[in-house]
Amino acid sequence: MNLQLCRTRLFSGLALATLLSIGCGESDLEELHEARLDDAVAATNANSGSGADGEPSLSAALPETLASDGYSLIFNDEFHGSELDSSKWHTALPWGPDVVINDEQQYYVDTIGDREFAHSPFAVANGVLTISAVETPEAQRAAANEQPWLSGVLSSAGKFDFTYGYVEARIDLPTGQGVWPSFWMLDTAFEGLKPQLFVMERNGSVPDSIFTNYEYVDEAGDSRSSGQFEIEQTALSEGFHTVGVSWSPEEFLFFLDGEPRYRIVGENVSSQAMYLVLNLAIGGTWSGPSDASTPRPTEWSIDYVRVWQGSRE
Repeated sequence: MNLQLCRTRLFSGLALATLLSIGCGESDLEELHEARLDDAVAATNANSGSGADGEPSLSAALPETLASDGYSLIFNDEFHGSELDSSKWHTALPWGPDVVINDEQQYYVDTIGDREFAHSPFAVANGVLTISAVETPEAQRAAANEQPWLSGVLSSAGKFDFTYGYVEARIDLPTGQGVWPSFWMLDTAFEGLKPQLFVMERNGSVPDSIFTNYEYVDEAGDSRSSGQFEIEQTALSEGFHTVGVSWSPEEFLFFLDGEPRYRIVGENVSSQAMYLVLNLAIGGTWSGPSDASTPRPTEWSIDYVRVWQGSRE
């Protein structure tokens, strides 16, 4: 297996953050790297629009086996109204805003937990959430842990998690040096495999690609990765696109714009509940630091986040 990228990441316990700096090696997960997975494409459900009772329906072309399992919506945010729904989201990561990981340059402003901070990176209007990253004003540098950028994160930790199902977001992706938006999932209990699933990561300097990955900890305590996989598609920086993953026992199946693009299978696919995270990072060990060309502001728009679960899960 070609291990394309292996990097340490921060995992969260109940109150403390732990940085895994142990060895990282190849996974025992089998990877199928076809640009289109013909066996999944052959049996898709092209359902779109709204379902019964006005519920959003599956916009991705899911395998027929999923569509026939009685999938129903168990979580969604359509970003109606004018502010974030605090019953669904935190605007902070569980380990807090002052822990810097991956040499990232942003400070995540916790607008729900810290309403005294004189800036909000979130704007909700016309059914779309926009997260903006801006340079930190000098007067706010001390409050922002001396980080040069202010940005935002959403986390459903303690509010929503799930095991197995299909999760999807419709997003308008930003570009630029050091721009690093991510849509990912993290283990709720921080035990066992301590899984992390990256539905989508974006290196803003690679405008026609998104990246997926799965990381976990093996029995020896070593961090393992299936290898960061690049999904290429022209015009990814133009307008909204859907990204999603179907999660079932022994399989993750990743989708871009309704098409299955990548599969991970194996006995170490997580069976542990995970919560959702969407964040706009600036700089870092992967995307590289911001520079004079980085857009000011950098904006990431999110139309919706939805999770379905089948009747057998």
